[in-house]
Amino acid sequence: MNFEQMEYILTVANEKSITKAAEKLFISPSGMSQSITKLENELGIKIFNRSKQGVTPTFEGKIVISKAITLRDTIKDLKKEIEIYKNNNKVQLKILTAPAFSYIIQDLLVKFNSDHKELSFDIVEQNPANIIRNFNKHNYDIAFISATIEELKRESNISFEHLRRGQICIAVGKKSPFYSIEYVTPKDLENAKIVMYKDADYKRLLKITKINSKNIVLKSNRSSLLFELVKESQAILYLHDFTIKNRPMVLNGDIRIIPLKEENFFEIDFWLIYLEMKGLTPVVREFIKELKNQFKKIGIQSIN
Repeated sequence: MNFEQMEYILTVANEKSITKAAEKLFISPSGMSQSITKLENELGIKIFNRSKQGVTPTFEGKIVISKAITLRDTIKDLKKEIEIYKNNNKVQLKILTAPAFSYIIQDLLVKFNSDHKELSFDIVEQNPANIIRNFNKHNYDIAFISATIEELKRESNISFEHLRRGQICIAVGKKSPFYSIEYVTPKDLENAKIVMYKDADYKRLLKITKINSKNIVLKSNRSSLLFELVKESQAILYLHDFTIKNRPMVLNGDIRIIPLKEENFFEIDFWLIYLEMKGLTPVVREFIKELKNQFKKIGIQSIN
């Protein structure tokens, strides 16, 4: 008796009809009847009495059905135990990240997940201003954030490692008047139309760039929409130098990344943070090592 035949006889016994059982299992009545007959021939018994009044199990059939129920329940319990075992032995890496890291983490996950089948990921993207506040609440393993060292030192129970120093830039398309220039100043952008990522660190940008809210034409968490608007219009998008550096839209020239500069470039520090008491597990350390390798691949030197 195979699993298919077991399911057939249990459904027929419950429905008391081959036709109804076949409808329930989305197969033809003749196909089901032939399969049950084949099983009866293999066992050398009749499992069901068939008549115009319906289908009823024989004495031998009741024994077979009883054994099939026991076997079905055993299989269910086995599957449940296997699932519990798999869940208990599966490692979940919980990551909280600023939008700037999204693309580089996506690229990393493809390789890292294929090398670590036992590992699952829970990745949440938030405004950097909210990350430290929420990091303690939800027991994340690590977070990637842009911040000043003074901001981080004010927090208790958090350890941090410097990943790299980046620059605030703008993304522009070929229709933008800024497309062919080396850098822009905040004054250059006074009248520029802006599209913004909803979870961007607006307060920090406001301090640096003096953004006029009247110039913001769209806020969205759909990054594909924002980049499409940048590509097809004169709108600009504030981002960091590494955010999309290795994406096709930049590599093929549809979008250019241009640094923001006054007397100097506007630099910002990026950090890894984690709970002091929790520390970093070997798999997390490996993930961070691979992240730094991703920076190197796109020509951005991380800090070791």
